[in-house]
Amino acid sequence: MFGAKACLAVALAMATYMCEPEKENDENKCQSSSNNQPDGGLQCGVDYDVSDHNGGPGRFAGKVIQYVHINAAGLVETDAISELLFIAEYDVPNLSVRVQLCRLEIPAVQVPGQPEPTSFQFLGGFFDNLGAVDVAMHKEGTTTCSRLGFDPAITLFGVRLTDEFNDQLPIDVATQSCPDGGANPTQPACIYDMDADGMPGVTLIASNLPGIDVKEAYMVIRSWTGTDAIVASDDLILGQANWGLEQLVIGCSIIPMGQTVMRVCNNDERDVARNVNPVLGQVTNKPGDYMGVRITVDYDCDRVIAEEDELFGR
Repeated sequence: MFGAKACLAVALAMATYMCEPEKENDENKCQSSSNNQPDGGLQCGVDYDVSDHNGGPGRFAGKVIQYVHINAAGLVETDAISELLFIAEYDVPNLSVRVQLCRLEIPAVQVPGQPEPTSFQFLGGFFDNLGAVDVAMHKEGTTTCSRLGFDPAITLFGVRLTDEFNDQLPIDVATQSCPDGGANPTQPACIYDMDADGMPGVTLIASNLPGIDVKEAYMVIRSWTGTDAIVASDDLILGQANWGLEQLVIGCSIIPMGQTVMRVCNNDERDVARNVNPVLGQVTNKPGDYMGVRITVDYDCDRVIAEEDELFGR
């Protein structure tokens, strides 16, 4: 599905863990070619520099292939694959990483009896104005094949929390709306209109929900990703990513049967949408595959998405 180079990330990561300097011998020599393609392994023990080579943070486009366990109200329980894209700025002197989420996918679910899968999709351009997240870096060593990772970078959608990682997400718009409209980023769990469209939370396009023609779903979402990787070269970071995605339906809009005008769901209709919204989790003992590729300062999220195949392979 993701082609040779994406699969190569896994092979390279495995190769590098077997290519630690203390494990090298004449029969197991770590090498690499100039374009980061493996020639029997990677070259460990070489000084690396993931900065911008001028003392500033180095910018990397990051891709995580997520192995997702899906449970949709007991109607469907299966595993799937999804992708996550971000830009990470590695600030080595300050042991900090700034993570800008560029794309997040909620996997579609094929519900029995439905001709097309049920899906929830973000509106185009939504991620353009999403704020970056600063997290701690974990660094061991200064040479290739040394570990370089970062703490979970948490992105919240349509919700404010006191403890971003542990607080329960609010779901009741009537009693849990932010009194300040979400202006304070840290406050007791509450819901606000993140995309300023007059609807609570964040708006996603809904398609093919069984038994009800929902067009828009309003959600609160918590997404997090942290990496455990190694430096393959100045321009390439490889390893694994642990992640989490929690999305809850707090409202919706439908076009009732026989009508053409969309209206807000009543509570029963909202509960139908809430029930088919899938519960997503990381497949047990199967973290995501992570690849970080150096990019220049002129890359933004739109360009990373547009050039995904060139950066990471298909």
